[in-house]
Amino acid sequence: MKNIRIGGIALILSAFLLIFNSCTKDFEKINTDPNNAGLEKAAPDMLLTNSIESMTNRVQEIFLGEEMGNCWAQHEAKVQYTDEDRYIYRTSVVNSTWTSFYAANGMDVQTMYNVAKSRQHQNYMGVALVLKSYITSVLTDLFGPVPYKQAWLGSSNTLPAYDSQESIYRDIIAKLDTANTLLSADGKAITGDILYNNDIDKWKKFANSLRMRLLVRMSARDKNFATTELTKMTGDATKYPIFESNADNAALQYLGSAPNNNPINENRKTRDDHRVSKTLVDMMWTNSPNLDYRICIYAQPYAAGKFEGLPNGLTSSQAASYKGNGIKNTCKVGSYFLEATAPGMLMSFAELKFILAEAAFKNYIPGGNDVAGTYYTEGIYGSYNQFGDALVAEVDGNGFLPMANATADSLAADYIKTDIYGWDASKGMELIATQRWAATFDQGLQSWFEWRRTGYPVLTPAIAGMNDGKIPVRVPYPTDEASRNPTNLAAGVTLLGGTDNLNTRVWWDMQ
Repeated sequence: MKNIRIGGIALILSAFLLIFNSCTKDFEKINTDPNNAGLEKAAPDMLLTNSIESMTNRVQEIFLGEEMGNCWAQHEAKVQYTDEDRYIYRTSVVNSTWTSFYAANGMDVQTMYNVAKSRQHQNYMGVALVLKSYITSVLTDLFGPVPYKQAWLGSSNTLPAYDSQESIYRDIIAKLDTANTLLSADGKAITGDILYNNDIDKWKKFANSLRMRLLVRMSARDKNFATTELTKMTGDATKYPIFESNADNAALQYLGSAPNNNPINENRKTRDDHRVSKTLVDMMWTNSPNLDYRICIYAQPYAAGKFEGLPNGLTSSQAASYKGNGIKNTCKVGSYFLEATAPGMLMSFAELKFILAEAAFKNYIPGGNDVAGTYYTEGIYGSYNQFGDALVAEVDGNGFLPMANATADSLAADYIKTDIYGWDASKGMELIATQRWAATFDQGLQSWFEWRRTGYPVLTPAIAGMNDGKIPVRVPYPTDEASRNPTNLAAGVTLLGGTDNLNTRVWWDMQ
Protein backbone atom coordinates (compact mmCIF):
# COMPACT_ATOMS: atom_id res chain seq x y z
CA MET A 1 0.00 0.00 0.00
CA LYS A 2 2.87 2.34 0.82
CA ASN A 3 4.41 1.70 -2.58
CA ILE A 4 1.12 2.38 -4.23
CA ARG A 5 0.66 5.63 -2.29
CA ILE A 6 4.19 6.82 -2.95
CA GLY A 7 3.80 6.03 -6.62
CA GLY A 8 0.51 7.86 -6.72
CA ILE A 9 2.04 10.95 -5.12
CA ALA A 10 4.92 10.84 -7.56
CA LEU A 11 2.53 10.60 -10.46
CA ILE A 12 0.53 13.56 -9.22
CA LEU A 13 3.73 15.59 -8.61
CA SER A 14 4.99 14.83 -12.11
CA ALA A 15 1.71 15.93 -13.62
CA PHE A 16 1.77 19.16 -11.61
CA LEU A 17 5.32 19.97 -12.69
CA LEU A 18 4.41 19.32 -16.31
CA ILE A 19 1.48 21.70 -16.10
CA PHE A 20 3.51 24.32 -14.19
CA ASN A 21 6.36 24.23 -16.68
CA SER A 22 3.93 24.51 -19.58
CA CYS A 23 2.30 27.57 -17.98
CA THR A 24 5.50 29.36 -16.99
CA LYS A 25 7.19 28.69 -20.30
CA ASP A 26 5.01 31.31 -22.03
CA PHE A 27 4.04 33.24 -18.90
CA GLU A 28 5.01 36.66 -20.25
CA LYS A 29 3.23 36.05 -23.57
CA ILE A 30 0.08 34.71 -21.93
CA ASN A 31 -0.12 37.63 -19.48
CA THR A 32 0.27 40.36 -22.10
CA ASP A 33 -2.99 42.14 -22.87
CA PRO A 34 -3.34 42.13 -26.71
CA ASN A 35 -5.74 45.07 -26.42
CA ASN A 36 -3.17 47.19 -24.57
CA ALA A 37 -0.17 46.71 -26.79
CA GLY A 38 3.13 48.48 -26.22
CA LEU A 39 4.39 51.38 -28.30
CA GLU A 40 6.18 49.03 -30.66
CA LYS A 41 2.82 47.66 -31.83
CA ALA A 42 0.79 50.89 -31.83
CA ALA A 43 -0.46 52.22 -35.17
CA PRO A 44 -0.02 56.02 -35.39
CA ASP A 45 -2.14 56.25 -38.54
CA MET A 46 -5.15 54.72 -36.78
CA LEU A 47 -4.58 56.88 -33.71
CA LEU A 48 -4.46 59.94 -35.96
CA THR A 49 -7.70 59.08 -37.76
CA ASN A 50 -9.58 58.43 -34.56
CA SER A 51 -8.26 61.46 -32.69
CA ILE A 52 -9.18 63.88 -35.50
CA GLU A 53 -12.73 62.60 -35.76
CA SER A 54 -13.25 62.27 -32.02
CA MET A 55 -11.90 65.78 -31.32
CA THR A 56 -13.98 67.39 -34.07
CA ASN A 57 -17.10 65.52 -33.00
CA ARG A 58 -16.63 66.86 -29.48
CA VAL A 59 -16.39 70.54 -30.44
CA GLN A 60 -19.30 70.08 -32.89
CA GLU A 61 -21.30 68.00 -30.41
CA ILE A 62 -24.93 69.09 -30.19
CA PHE A 63 -25.05 69.98 -26.49
CA LEU A 64 -21.57 71.51 -26.19
CA GLY A 65 -20.88 73.12 -29.55
CA GLU A 66 -24.41 74.04 -30.53
CA GLU A 67 -26.59 74.44 -27.45
CA MET A 68 -23.92 76.00 -25.24
CA GLY A 69 -21.51 77.49 -27.78
CA ASN A 70 -23.85 78.64 -30.54
CA CYS A 71 -26.65 79.68 -28.18
CA TRP A 72 -24.40 81.51 -25.72
CA ALA A 73 -22.74 83.31 -28.66
CA GLN A 74 -26.28 84.00 -29.99
CA HIS A 75 -25.87 82.44 -33.39
CA GLU A 76 -28.70 80.06 -32.56
CA ALA A 77 -31.58 79.82 -30.07
CA LYS A 78 -33.73 77.00 -28.72
CA VAL A 79 -37.39 76.75 -29.69
CA GLN A 80 -38.00 73.64 -27.55
CA TYR A 81 -36.27 72.25 -24.45
CA THR A 82 -34.73 75.66 -23.86
CA ASP A 83 -32.65 75.01 -20.71
CA GLU A 84 -29.19 75.45 -22.27
CA ASP A 85 -30.31 78.64 -24.00
CA ARG A 86 -31.25 79.92 -20.53
CA TYR A 87 -27.81 78.96 -19.17
CA ILE A 88 -29.01 75.80 -17.43
CA TYR A 89 -26.28 73.51 -18.68
CA ARG A 90 -26.14 69.72 -18.31
CA THR A 91 -23.57 68.50 -15.83
CA SER A 92 -23.41 65.23 -17.77
CA VAL A 93 -22.25 67.14 -20.87
CA VAL A 94 -19.52 68.91 -18.90
CA ASN A 95 -18.40 65.59 -17.43
CA SER A 96 -18.34 63.85 -20.82
CA THR A 97 -16.50 66.79 -22.42
CA TRP A 98 -13.75 66.52 -19.81
CA THR A 99 -13.56 62.74 -20.14
CA SER A 100 -13.47 62.88 -23.94
CA PHE A 101 -10.66 65.42 -24.16
CA TYR A 102 -8.58 63.71 -21.50
CA ALA A 103 -9.30 59.98 -21.69
CA ALA A 104 -10.31 59.60 -25.34
CA ASN A 105 -9.00 61.84 -28.13
CA GLY A 106 -6.45 63.53 -25.86
CA MET A 107 -4.96 60.20 -24.83
CA ASP A 108 -4.93 59.03 -28.45
CA VAL A 109 -2.94 62.12 -29.42
CA GLN A 110 -0.48 61.67 -26.56
CA THR A 111 0.01 58.00 -27.47
CA MET A 112 0.56 58.97 -31.10
CA TYR A 113 3.23 61.44 -30.01
CA ASN A 114 4.92 58.84 -27.81
CA VAL A 115 4.92 56.30 -30.64
CA ALA A 116 6.27 58.85 -33.11
CA LYS A 117 9.01 59.94 -30.73
CA SER A 118 10.08 56.34 -30.12
CA ARG A 119 10.33 55.85 -33.89
CA GLN A 120 11.86 59.27 -34.58
CA HIS A 121 8.99 60.18 -36.89
CA GLN A 122 9.00 63.96 -36.72
CA ASN A 123 5.94 64.58 -38.87
CA TYR A 124 3.70 62.48 -36.64
CA MET A 125 5.23 64.25 -33.65
CA GLY A 126 4.44 67.64 -35.17
CA VAL A 127 0.86 66.70 -36.04
CA ALA A 128 0.35 65.34 -32.53
CA LEU A 129 1.57 68.61 -31.01
CA VAL A 130 -0.89 70.60 -33.15
CA LEU A 131 -3.80 68.40 -32.10
CA LYS A 132 -2.77 68.40 -28.44
CA SER A 133 -2.47 72.19 -28.52
CA TYR A 134 -5.93 72.52 -30.04
CA ILE A 135 -7.48 70.17 -27.46
CA THR A 136 -5.71 71.92 -24.58
CA SER A 137 -6.73 75.37 -25.79
CA VAL A 138 -10.40 74.36 -25.83
CA LEU A 139 -10.12 72.81 -22.37
CA THR A 140 -8.47 75.83 -20.78
CA ASP A 141 -10.75 78.31 -22.57
CA LEU A 142 -13.77 76.41 -21.26
CA PHE A 143 -12.60 75.95 -17.66
CA GLY A 144 -9.49 78.06 -16.94
CA PRO A 145 -6.78 76.21 -14.98
CA VAL A 146 -6.82 72.52 -15.93
CA PRO A 147 -4.45 69.53 -15.68
CA TYR A 148 -1.76 69.88 -18.33
CA LYS A 149 1.83 68.99 -17.40
CA GLN A 150 0.70 65.91 -15.47
CA ALA A 151 -2.19 65.07 -17.79
CA TRP A 152 -2.16 62.16 -20.24
CA LEU A 153 0.40 60.20 -18.22
CA GLY A 154 -1.92 57.22 -17.95
CA SER A 155 -1.70 54.96 -14.93
CA SER A 156 1.53 56.62 -13.74
CA ASN A 157 -0.50 59.61 -12.54
CA THR A 158 -4.25 59.32 -12.18
CA LEU A 159 -4.55 62.45 -10.01
CA PRO A 160 -2.95 65.20 -12.10
CA ALA A 161 -2.29 68.68 -10.70
CA TYR A 162 -3.90 71.75 -12.27
CA ASP A 163 -1.81 74.34 -14.13
CA SER A 164 -2.57 78.04 -14.42
CA GLN A 165 -4.02 79.18 -17.72
CA GLU A 166 -1.10 81.55 -18.22
CA SER A 167 1.45 78.73 -17.98
CA ILE A 168 -0.67 76.54 -20.26
CA TYR A 169 -0.96 79.23 -22.92
CA ARG A 170 2.73 79.98 -22.93
CA ASP A 171 3.59 76.30 -23.22
CA ILE A 172 1.20 75.40 -26.03
CA ILE A 173 2.31 78.48 -27.97
CA ALA A 174 5.88 77.18 -27.59
CA LYS A 175 4.76 73.66 -28.56
CA LEU A 176 3.22 75.02 -31.76
CA ASP A 177 6.56 76.65 -32.56
CA THR A 178 8.18 73.24 -32.07
CA ALA A 179 5.56 71.66 -34.32
CA ASN A 180 6.42 74.17 -37.03
CA THR A 181 10.05 73.05 -36.81
CA LEU A 182 9.24 69.34 -36.80
CA LEU A 183 6.81 69.38 -39.70
CA SER A 184 8.48 69.01 -43.08
CA ALA A 185 7.17 67.89 -46.46
CA ASP A 186 10.62 66.37 -47.03
CA GLY A 187 10.31 64.16 -43.95
CA LYS A 188 8.70 60.76 -43.51
CA ALA A 189 5.18 60.55 -44.92
CA ILE A 190 2.16 60.11 -42.68
CA THR A 191 -1.07 58.22 -43.32
CA GLY A 192 -4.47 58.15 -41.65
CA ASP A 193 -4.92 61.91 -41.96
CA ILE A 194 -8.62 62.61 -42.60
CA LEU A 195 -8.20 66.35 -42.03
CA TYR A 196 -5.55 67.26 -44.62
CA ASN A 197 -5.10 64.03 -46.57
CA ASN A 198 -1.50 63.64 -45.31
CA ASP A 199 -0.43 67.09 -46.58
CA ILE A 200 2.29 68.22 -44.17
CA ASP A 201 2.44 71.75 -45.60
CA LYS A 202 -1.18 72.29 -44.60
CA TRP A 203 -0.51 71.00 -41.07
CA LYS A 204 2.34 73.51 -40.85
CA LYS A 205 -0.06 76.32 -41.84
CA PHE A 206 -2.58 75.12 -39.27
CA ALA A 207 0.08 75.10 -36.54
CA ASN A 208 1.06 78.71 -37.22
CA SER A 209 -2.48 79.98 -37.76
CA LEU A 210 -3.60 78.39 -34.48
CA ARG A 211 -0.59 79.93 -32.78
CA MET A 212 -1.69 83.36 -33.99
CA ARG A 213 -5.21 82.76 -32.66
CA LEU A 214 -3.82 82.02 -29.20
CA LEU A 215 -1.31 84.87 -29.23
CA VAL A 216 -4.03 87.43 -29.96
CA ARG A 217 -6.38 85.84 -27.43
CA MET A 218 -3.87 86.29 -24.61
CA SER A 219 -2.46 89.58 -25.91
CA ALA A 220 -4.20 91.82 -23.36
CA ARG A 221 -2.21 90.03 -20.65
CA ASP A 222 1.18 90.40 -22.34
CA LYS A 223 1.23 92.79 -25.25
CA ASN A 224 5.03 92.71 -25.57
CA PHE A 225 5.14 88.91 -25.87
CA ALA A 226 2.32 88.87 -28.42
CA THR A 227 3.97 91.66 -30.41
CA THR A 228 7.35 89.94 -30.49
CA GLU A 229 5.92 86.57 -31.53
CA LEU A 230 3.44 87.86 -34.12
CA THR A 231 5.99 90.23 -35.68
CA LYS A 232 8.48 87.37 -35.95
CA MET A 233 5.93 85.14 -37.64
CA THR A 234 4.51 87.67 -40.10
CA GLY A 235 8.04 88.81 -40.95
CA ASP A 236 9.08 85.40 -42.26
CA ALA A 237 6.33 83.77 -44.32
CA THR A 238 8.69 81.06 -45.55
CA LYS A 239 9.56 79.85 -42.08
CA TYR A 240 6.07 80.45 -40.65
CA PRO A 241 3.50 79.72 -43.38
CA ILE A 242 -0.14 80.43 -42.52
CA PHE A 243 -3.52 79.88 -44.20
CA GLU A 244 -3.49 81.41 -47.68
CA SER A 245 -7.02 80.54 -48.82
CA ASN A 246 -10.07 78.52 -47.89
CA ALA A 247 -8.29 75.47 -49.30
CA ASP A 248 -6.19 75.55 -46.12
CA ASN A 249 -9.13 75.58 -43.69
CA ALA A 250 -8.89 73.13 -40.82
CA ALA A 251 -12.26 71.53 -41.55
CA LEU A 252 -13.09 67.85 -41.29
CA GLN A 253 -15.09 66.71 -44.30
CA TYR A 254 -17.67 64.33 -42.88
CA LEU A 255 -18.97 61.38 -44.89
CA GLY A 256 -22.50 60.71 -46.02
CA SER A 257 -23.73 58.22 -43.45
CA ALA A 258 -23.55 57.37 -39.75
CA PRO A 259 -21.36 57.05 -37.78
CA ASN A 260 -19.18 59.32 -39.91
CA ASN A 261 -21.74 62.03 -40.66
CA ASN A 262 -21.81 65.51 -39.17
CA PRO A 263 -23.17 65.36 -35.58
CA ILE A 264 -25.78 68.03 -36.32
CA ASN A 265 -27.04 66.04 -39.27
CA GLU A 266 -27.49 63.03 -37.02
CA ASN A 267 -29.31 65.12 -34.44
CA ARG A 268 -31.75 66.53 -36.99
CA LYS A 269 -32.97 63.06 -37.89
CA THR A 270 -35.08 63.06 -34.72
CA ARG A 271 -34.96 66.67 -33.42
CA ASP A 272 -36.05 70.10 -34.62
CA ASP A 273 -35.54 72.34 -31.60
CA HIS A 274 -32.92 74.83 -32.85
CA ARG A 275 -33.49 78.11 -34.64
CA VAL A 276 -31.29 80.95 -35.86
CA SER A 277 -30.96 83.65 -33.22
CA LYS A 278 -32.85 86.93 -33.52
CA THR A 279 -29.54 88.66 -32.78
CA LEU A 280 -27.97 87.32 -35.97
CA VAL A 281 -31.05 87.73 -38.18
CA ASP A 282 -31.58 91.31 -37.02
CA MET A 283 -27.94 92.17 -37.69
CA MET A 284 -27.83 90.59 -41.14
CA TRP A 285 -31.39 91.14 -42.31
CA THR A 286 -34.01 92.93 -40.26
CA ASN A 287 -31.99 95.96 -39.16
CA SER A 288 -29.26 95.84 -41.79
CA PRO A 289 -29.04 98.89 -44.08
CA ASN A 290 -27.33 96.65 -46.63
CA LEU A 291 -28.19 92.97 -46.88
CA ASP A 292 -25.58 90.55 -45.61
CA TYR A 293 -26.09 87.78 -48.14
CA ARG A 294 -24.67 85.16 -45.78
CA ILE A 295 -28.06 85.14 -44.05
CA CYS A 296 -29.30 83.04 -46.98
CA ILE A 297 -26.88 80.23 -46.14
CA TYR A 298 -26.96 80.61 -42.35
CA ALA A 299 -30.77 80.43 -42.15
CA GLN A 300 -33.68 78.89 -43.99
CA PRO A 301 -36.47 81.43 -44.64
CA TYR A 302 -39.60 80.58 -42.66
CA ALA A 303 -41.65 81.78 -45.66
CA ALA A 304 -40.70 82.77 -49.21
CA GLY A 305 -37.92 85.35 -48.92
CA LYS A 306 -38.67 86.05 -45.23
CA PHE A 307 -36.34 85.69 -42.27
CA GLU A 308 -37.24 85.83 -38.61
CA GLY A 309 -34.92 84.92 -35.76
CA LEU A 310 -35.86 83.60 -32.33
CA PRO A 311 -34.88 85.58 -29.22
CA ASN A 312 -32.40 83.81 -26.99
CA GLY A 313 -33.38 82.35 -23.66
CA LEU A 314 -37.15 82.08 -23.85
CA THR A 315 -38.95 79.53 -21.73
CA SER A 316 -40.35 76.61 -23.69
CA SER A 317 -43.86 78.06 -23.55
CA GLN A 318 -42.66 81.52 -24.64
CA ALA A 319 -40.71 80.02 -27.54
CA ALA A 320 -43.68 77.90 -28.63
CA SER A 321 -45.96 80.97 -28.82
CA TYR A 322 -43.43 83.41 -30.32
CA LYS A 323 -44.94 85.21 -33.33
CA GLY A 324 -47.97 82.98 -32.97
CA ASN A 325 -45.99 79.79 -33.54
CA GLY A 326 -42.29 79.80 -32.78
CA ILE A 327 -41.60 76.54 -34.55
CA LYS A 328 -43.21 77.59 -37.84
CA ASN A 329 -42.56 81.33 -37.87
CA THR A 330 -38.83 81.41 -37.20
CA CYS A 331 -35.83 80.31 -39.26
CA LYS A 332 -34.23 76.91 -39.07
CA VAL A 333 -30.46 76.67 -39.42
CA GLY A 334 -29.40 76.76 -43.06
CA SER A 335 -29.53 73.47 -44.92
CA TYR A 336 -25.80 73.78 -45.76
CA PHE A 337 -24.98 73.06 -42.10
CA LEU A 338 -27.43 70.19 -41.78
CA GLU A 339 -26.02 67.99 -44.52
CA ALA A 340 -24.38 64.69 -43.59
CA THR A 341 -21.22 65.91 -45.31
CA ALA A 342 -21.22 69.40 -43.75
CA PRO A 343 -17.64 70.25 -42.73
CA GLY A 344 -16.65 70.32 -39.08
CA MET A 345 -14.78 73.63 -38.91
CA LEU A 346 -11.86 73.96 -36.50
CA MET A 347 -10.33 77.13 -37.93
CA SER A 348 -10.88 79.07 -41.14
CA PHE A 349 -8.95 81.34 -43.47
CA ALA A 350 -11.50 84.10 -42.79
CA GLU A 351 -10.90 83.90 -39.05
CA LEU A 352 -7.15 84.17 -39.59
CA LYS A 353 -7.64 87.37 -41.62
CA PHE A 354 -9.59 88.96 -38.76
CA ILE A 355 -6.85 87.87 -36.33
CA LEU A 356 -4.29 89.64 -38.53
CA ALA A 357 -6.58 92.68 -38.81
CA GLU A 358 -6.71 92.99 -35.03
CA ALA A 359 -2.97 92.46 -34.75
CA ALA A 360 -2.31 95.29 -37.23
CA PHE A 361 -4.94 97.55 -35.68
CA LYS A 362 -3.36 97.16 -32.23
CA ASN A 363 0.19 97.49 -33.64
CA TYR A 364 1.21 93.95 -32.71
CA ILE A 365 2.44 93.69 -36.30
CA PRO A 366 3.55 96.48 -38.66
CA GLY A 367 1.16 98.29 -40.97
CA GLY A 368 -1.27 100.18 -38.77
CA ASN A 369 -4.79 101.05 -39.83
CA ASP A 370 -4.27 100.67 -43.58
CA VAL A 371 -3.01 97.10 -43.27
CA ALA A 372 -5.71 96.36 -40.70
CA GLY A 373 -8.31 97.56 -43.20
CA THR A 374 -6.89 95.32 -45.92
CA TYR A 375 -6.98 92.25 -43.67
CA TYR A 376 -10.50 93.16 -42.52
CA THR A 377 -11.78 93.33 -46.09
CA GLU A 378 -10.00 90.11 -47.01
CA GLY A 379 -11.68 88.45 -44.03
CA ILE A 380 -15.15 89.32 -45.32
CA TYR A 381 -14.26 88.13 -48.82
CA GLY A 382 -12.80 84.97 -47.32
CA SER A 383 -15.99 84.31 -45.37
CA TYR A 384 -18.18 84.73 -48.46
CA ASN A 385 -15.88 82.52 -50.53
CA GLN A 386 -15.91 79.83 -47.83
CA PHE A 387 -19.40 79.02 -49.12
CA GLY A 388 -18.77 79.94 -52.76
CA ASP A 389 -21.32 78.63 -55.25
CA ALA A 390 -23.53 77.28 -52.46
CA LEU A 391 -23.99 80.84 -51.19
CA VAL A 392 -24.76 82.19 -54.64
CA ALA A 393 -27.34 79.45 -55.17
CA GLU A 394 -29.08 80.24 -51.87
CA VAL A 395 -29.10 83.97 -52.60
CA ASP A 396 -30.51 83.28 -56.06
CA GLY A 397 -33.11 80.90 -54.65
CA ASN A 398 -34.36 83.62 -52.32
CA GLY A 399 -34.52 86.20 -55.11
CA PHE A 400 -31.83 88.55 -53.76
CA LEU A 401 -29.18 88.49 -56.51
CA PRO A 402 -28.10 92.13 -56.96
CA MET A 403 -26.50 91.54 -60.35
CA ALA A 404 -26.34 89.04 -63.19
CA ASN A 405 -23.66 86.37 -63.05
CA ALA A 406 -23.06 87.02 -59.36
CA THR A 407 -20.16 85.38 -57.54
CA ALA A 408 -19.21 85.15 -53.90
CA ASP A 409 -16.73 87.99 -54.53
CA SER A 410 -19.35 90.25 -56.11
CA LEU A 411 -21.79 89.57 -53.26
CA ALA A 412 -19.09 90.44 -50.71
CA ALA A 413 -18.27 93.63 -52.61
CA ASP A 414 -21.92 94.64 -52.67
CA TYR A 415 -22.23 93.99 -48.93
CA ILE A 416 -19.30 96.20 -47.88
CA LYS A 417 -19.87 99.01 -50.39
CA THR A 418 -21.53 101.23 -47.76
CA ASP A 419 -19.87 103.10 -44.92
CA ILE A 420 -21.67 100.82 -42.47
CA TYR A 421 -19.60 97.72 -43.22
CA GLY A 422 -16.56 99.17 -44.98
CA TRP A 423 -13.37 99.72 -43.01
CA ASP A 424 -13.41 102.64 -40.58
CA ALA A 425 -10.48 102.87 -38.17
CA SER A 426 -12.51 104.96 -35.73
CA LYS A 427 -14.56 101.87 -34.90
CA GLY A 428 -11.95 99.34 -35.92
CA MET A 429 -12.13 96.82 -33.07
CA GLU A 430 -15.93 96.73 -33.16
CA LEU A 431 -15.91 96.07 -36.90
CA ILE A 432 -13.20 93.41 -36.72
CA ALA A 433 -14.72 91.53 -33.78
CA THR A 434 -18.26 91.71 -35.13
CA GLN A 435 -17.25 90.42 -38.55
CA ARG A 436 -15.19 87.67 -36.96
CA TRP A 437 -18.30 86.68 -34.98
CA ALA A 438 -20.36 86.63 -38.18
CA ALA A 439 -17.72 84.63 -40.06
CA THR A 440 -17.51 81.94 -37.36
CA PHE A 441 -21.16 80.94 -37.49
CA ASP A 442 -21.46 77.25 -36.58
CA GLN A 443 -18.20 77.42 -34.62
CA GLY A 444 -20.07 78.05 -31.40
CA LEU A 445 -17.29 77.58 -28.88
CA GLN A 446 -14.78 79.81 -30.68
CA SER A 447 -17.42 82.49 -31.30
CA TRP A 448 -18.33 82.47 -27.62
CA PHE A 449 -14.67 82.56 -26.51
CA GLU A 450 -14.03 85.61 -28.68
CA TRP A 451 -17.19 87.42 -27.57
CA ARG A 452 -16.03 86.95 -23.98
CA ARG A 453 -12.70 88.55 -24.86
CA THR A 454 -13.84 91.49 -27.00
CA GLY A 455 -17.43 92.22 -25.94
CA TYR A 456 -18.47 92.50 -29.60
CA PRO A 457 -21.04 92.31 -30.90
CA VAL A 458 -22.99 93.74 -27.97
CA LEU A 459 -25.29 90.93 -26.84
CA THR A 460 -28.35 91.08 -24.59
CA PRO A 461 -28.53 88.25 -22.01
CA ALA A 462 -31.19 85.55 -22.32
CA ILE A 463 -34.70 86.83 -21.72
CA ALA A 464 -35.54 84.18 -19.14
CA GLY A 465 -31.93 83.45 -18.27
CA MET A 466 -30.98 81.71 -15.04
CA ASN A 467 -27.64 83.40 -14.39
CA ASP A 468 -28.43 86.70 -12.65
CA GLY A 469 -28.99 88.53 -15.93
CA LYS A 470 -25.53 87.66 -17.30
CA ILE A 471 -24.23 85.67 -20.26
CA PRO A 472 -21.85 82.95 -19.02
CA VAL A 473 -18.14 83.57 -19.43
CA ARG A 474 -16.95 80.14 -18.36
CA VAL A 475 -18.03 76.53 -17.76
CA PRO A 476 -17.78 75.24 -14.15
CA TYR A 477 -15.56 72.26 -13.47
CA PRO A 478 -17.11 68.79 -13.95
CA THR A 479 -18.80 67.33 -10.90
CA ASP A 480 -16.86 64.10 -11.45
CA GLU A 481 -13.66 65.88 -10.46
CA ALA A 482 -15.03 66.64 -6.99
CA SER A 483 -15.03 62.94 -6.15
CA ARG A 484 -12.18 61.81 -8.39
CA ASN A 485 -9.51 64.48 -7.85
CA PRO A 486 -10.78 66.78 -5.07
CA THR A 487 -7.46 68.09 -3.71
CA ASN A 488 -6.13 69.16 -7.09
CA LEU A 489 -9.53 70.52 -8.10
CA ALA A 490 -9.51 72.76 -5.02
CA ALA A 491 -6.06 74.01 -6.02
CA GLY A 492 -7.40 74.72 -9.51
CA VAL A 493 -10.23 76.81 -8.08
CA THR A 494 -7.66 78.74 -6.06
CA LEU A 495 -5.68 79.43 -9.25
CA LEU A 496 -8.92 80.65 -10.80
CA GLY A 497 -9.39 83.18 -8.01
CA GLY A 498 -11.46 81.20 -5.55
CA THR A 499 -14.80 80.91 -7.34
CA ASP A 500 -16.04 78.23 -9.72
CA ASN A 501 -19.16 79.32 -11.58
CA LEU A 502 -20.51 80.62 -14.89
CA ASN A 503 -19.37 84.16 -14.15
CA THR A 504 -15.74 83.50 -13.18
CA ARG A 505 -13.46 85.00 -15.80
CA VAL A 506 -10.44 83.08 -17.07
CA TRP A 507 -6.94 84.56 -17.11
CA TRP A 508 -6.99 86.11 -20.59
CA ASP A 509 -10.50 87.58 -20.18
CA MET A 510 -9.86 91.23 -19.29
CA GLN A 511 -13.41 92.52 -19.98
